[in-house]
Amino acid sequence: MPTFPPARAASCRRKRPNKMDATRLHTMANQIARAFAAEGEDQAIAATAEHIRLYWDPRMTAAILADDRKALSPIAAAAVDRIAG
Repeated sequence: MPTFPPARAASCRRKRPNKMDATRLHTMANQIARAFAAEGEDQAIAATAEHIRLYWDPRMTAAILADDRKALSPIAAAAVDRIAG
């Protein structure tokens, strides 16, 4: 297996932002809510909240809970409210 100098190996890694981008989290939550919307509002809210609880990193969940919910769809906002308790 070939070895690369450290500078080249480091440049191959994907760079990720250090903080959670609220706009991206809103987009993701809205997409999840839209995917469940055909199930009816109550079921979509429950399914969206459950999906976020099960699959999102705790830092992502904390970031969306701490942020303003105005950019969220009604289903996504209700799901985040449900998670907040």
